[in-house]
Amino acid sequence: MDDSTNTANFFDLAIERIGGYKSPRDQIRILDFGAGSGRIAKEMSNLGYDVFGCDIIAPPPDMDPRKSRQIQQNPYRLPYDDAMFDIVMSTSVLEHARNPEEYMPEMRRVLKPGGAAMHLLPGKWYLPYEPHILVPLANYFYPNCPTWWFAMFAFFGHRAPGEKGMNWRETTQAYRQYYDTGLFYLSTAQYEKLSTATFGNYEWPMEFYIDHAGGGVGRICRKLPFKKLLGKLSREIRMGFLVQRKNTSSNIIVPTEGIEEATRASLIARGAG
Repeated sequence: MDDSTNTANFFDLAIERIGGYKSPRDQIRILDFGAGSGRIAKEMSNLGYDVFGCDIIAPPPDMDPRKSRQIQQNPYRLPYDDAMFDIVMSTSVLEHARNPEEYMPEMRRVLKPGGAAMHLLPGKWYLPYEPHILVPLANYFYPNCPTWWFAMFAFFGHRAPGEKGMNWRETTQAYRQYYDTGLFYLSTAQYEKLSTATFGNYEWPMEFYIDHAGGGVGRICRKLPFKKLLGKLSREIRMGFLVQRKNTSSNIIVPTEGIEEATRASLIARGAG
């Protein structure tokens, strides 16, 4: 069973037990935010859900253009109608998305009243290394990891899969560029502020994550006591599971001022303030 299948099975359980959906799967409409190649969306479709996808890159040519669309970026808008989806889901996407003050209200807009957004994401303090370029502690320095830190590991032979065959100077440059443009780590507290400002709520069902995650850490933690504590630890130094719910009243107005205040720190983090 590959990672996409494990992830789809996890969301399948979460939709029922955390989302509270008891309807037949083909009556539950899902948006895979940051769908990429569409592997997870296809797995969710195979389970019977009505699945759509979107990403900032154009969808692969083999995907149905009616169900996989490119996100409009200026102005930022998800390419679907208001109140269209029961679930918005993402998997290791939010740590790349550099505009939470835009994408969170858009997720709320496309959710039906009573719907939920569900996100799997690595914690800012992920160990033992930043999980994309695999450089130890680079995420701890975020957003100010010094270039010499990348150069040190590159000089002594460290290469992420995308940098195989590069010399150490090329590798250092590649790490620097990806770190500055492809990552956007927020702390747990920042996600909570953003979620509260946009949705009025948030939760981290980390005991559920420990019980049902497909990775090795989840399997180990399931054998240990103190799942609540282990869940909180996983959220910070491995993977977290964030859930936001759209109020059942469709006339709730999102307080723009609250979103702007909550995102001030994130804008500073990416050098915009």
